[in-house]
Amino acid sequence: MTSVETVMESLPRFRTRPSSSIAPIPAADFAQSMRMLASGVVIVTSVVDDRPWGVTLSSLSSFSADPARIAFSIKQSTATAQSIAELGEFGVAVLSAESADLAARQAAPGQPKFLPDASVSGLGPLLGVPAIEGAIYNLECKSVLEVEVLDHVLVVADVLSATTHTRDESGLVFFNQTFGEFSPKGENS
Repeated sequence: MTSVETVMESLPRFRTRPSSSIAPIPAADFAQSMRMLASGVVIVTSVVDDRPWGVTLSSLSSFSADPARIAFSIKQSTATAQSIAELGEFGVAVLSAESADLAARQAAPGQPKFLPDASVSGLGPLLGVPAIEGAIYNLECKSVLEVEVLDHVLVVADVLSATTHTRDESGLVFFNQTFGEFSPKGENS
């Protein structure tokens, strides 16, 4: 059995349902409600035009612990989505609060996402994808499923390596259109 068949067997069967006869809430109301959902922040790294490239996302989630698998959505038109579609390999940097400026830079709409040299600590040990300096973790991932949904792609990927740089840092979060720092409840900031 091929690895694609194995992956497909491990996924739930797809179901489609007819659209509801009830209209969805207005986009502005939905966007406002999602701003109140605090999310971890990552930079998905790839190589574009032979240079390190990275885009900030807050849509990443753990998909499965065994096998180690993540999922995220990304706009189809981005160079990162196109690189993942072409190569299937990418990195994920789990950012510390110290990386807020880099996260903001890599999230700027309409701007090239080439990573500044000082932000790249090297290449991952297995796939050679760019690793981010100062990240709490750098993951190397291989896509196992890409599903086009509206103007986005839902990516499900195996995590092949995880390199930690420090576990003592506070994680970077995004809440109400602002980057911030997470500290466990009860800790003094």
